[in-house]
Amino acid sequence: MSRKILEIKDLHFSFDTYAGEVQAVRGISLYLNKGETLAIVGESGCGKSVTVQTVMKLVPTPPGRLKSGKIIYCGEDITHYSQKEMQKLRGSEMSMIFQDPMTSLNPTMRIGRQITEGILKHENISPDKAKQRAIEMLAKVGIANPEKGFKRYPHQFSGGMRQRVMIAIALVCNPNVLFADEPTTALDVTTQAQILELINELKQELETSVVIITHDLGVVARTAERVAVMYAGKIVETGLSRDIFYKPKHPYTSGLLESMPSAGQVEKTLTSIKGTPPDLFAPPKGCSFAPRCKYCMNICTQTDPDEVQLENGHKVSCWLMNPQAEKRELPGRKSRLSTQKPLKEGI
Repeated sequence: MSRKILEIKDLHFSFDTYAGEVQAVRGISLYLNKGETLAIVGESGCGKSVTVQTVMKLVPTPPGRLKSGKIIYCGEDITHYSQKEMQKLRGSEMSMIFQDPMTSLNPTMRIGRQITEGILKHENISPDKAKQRAIEMLAKVGIANPEKGFKRYPHQFSGGMRQRVMIAIALVCNPNVLFADEPTTALDVTTQAQILELINELKQELETSVVIITHDLGVVARTAERVAVMYAGKIVETGLSRDIFYKPKHPYTSGLLESMPSAGQVEKTLTSIKGTPPDLFAPPKGCSFAPRCKYCMNICTQTDPDEVQLENGHKVSCWLMNPQAEKRELPGRKSRLSTQKPLKEGI
């Protein structure tokens, strides 16, 4: 039976600016089981990164402000942990791979020192043993000649190698939860595949639970057991990867799938979701996706839909699920991506 290692309950997080309050996260609820990979998917600016940074308390306060909600880690409420208390968790219990390794790594410090400082902080271990473990981790993530790489600076590595170093830093203390924020951004397709395969292998070897933040559904197909689709600071649909890909129930999820290129596609242009995400200074009344939705009804612009529970833990917040609404079959992977071989078993 799956055990929840992390749970987020009705989380609200805002930024207070001179122009007003930005409601970045508006009441999301998520959970992560032991040993699984959860993907949080959505367009840029929908609140994905803010959500996980709030869990790890990496957002400066002010301007950030946790308005309400709970964060439960291994059965313990860490919502109001101080920075000192969180420092004991960060690195040892939960860790993060940041989006841009060049700006996340310290350019003035050798790679080895950046890896070993986490080990020395969280464990009672000698510098020599910390160095040996760091070299072993560099070898594990695919750095050629790890002894030499231990002494190098970040600028002496390529983008893909820097990302591997970030993975080594994140996993060297064997954390229970790994957050990967766009781990393949700005990498070529071959390197992307290598990084995703590496994360999968290390997850299995170290028994780590993973949360991947992405807007690339190809990444989701390769890695995740479950998917949460986020829009305008809210979770609009969540479920098993297979259900999300083959049987999407929210028009936004369907739109993301339709905008994904497929093998053998003959159209001259890609399908796109028209319009832009709403301004979170003043979120619209009703469903936030209504202005861009081709299935929009009058009630969509007036009242936010309740979450509907479907089979296999599939949940969706959309008025199309109302018994009085016209039944529609939304396009999914089966219709648009049938020429592609599933990238992950069971999807």
